[in-house]
Amino acid sequence: MATHNPPPGVVLPRLAFTEGYLGPQAKFEEYGLSLVSHSDPMIYLDEDQPEVEIIFGVPAGTRITIKMASLDHQKECNEYCLIRALGPNYLFLLRPPMPGFYKFQIHALPADEAGPQFLGVYNYMIYQPTGKHGDRPFPKQYPPWKDGCYLYEPISLPKGVCAHNVPFKLLIPRARDVQVKVGEDWNPLQQTSEPGEFEGFVNFSRGYPAGTKVKVNVKFVGNNYNTLLEYTI
Repeated sequence: MATHNPPPGVVLPRLAFTEGYLGPQAKFEEYGLSLVSHSDPMIYLDEDQPEVEIIFGVPAGTRITIKMASLDHQKECNEYCLIRALGPNYLFLLRPPMPGFYKFQIHALPADEAGPQFLGVYNYMIYQPTGKHGDRPFPKQYPPWKDGCYLYEPISLPKGVCAHNVPFKLLIPRARDVQVKVGEDWNPLQQTSEPGEFEGFVNFSRGYPAGTKVKVNVKFVGNNYNTLLEYTI
């Protein structure tokens, strides 16, 4: 369980003491954003906690993007962040892959403001004490995904997956057709009784080579598909 106090012997990075860096930024209230979880911008995970989910209230039409970077290793780790939207809330699921401190930055742009410049609205700092949970990235998320979509499963696909029936379930507003493309094989998902909700099973037992891309392709209008998510197996 995440705590508010640093573990014994852990030294905070210099960035934690930079005035105004942590917490809400200038446009946070003006953009109508709200904290649903984690009002403390410092988050300390324990050794048995591989991930944390931060929830924001976001006005309709506001676009969101996020960045996570390891301070100890000086590298971006955006593949370990998953954006999901459910109703008025955006849920950010984070899996810091290595021990140490991470900065997690949330950027926003209201619907009535011209882009493409997103502004920083909130900064967190996360401490992961261990790397024992392994390298488990989330799928790559393309811009259309960040417009109100939610991934139920699979959150991740392991390297070399060869299961016969892997369940997929997603909520994609306004989608007309959803297909999971594994290599060159297309697998249609079926729409449920809930608007925008699609589910089905995908067969991974066909001996796909390492590095095969698994793409969630969506048709909104016309005959063209947009890729919203991309896994690598």
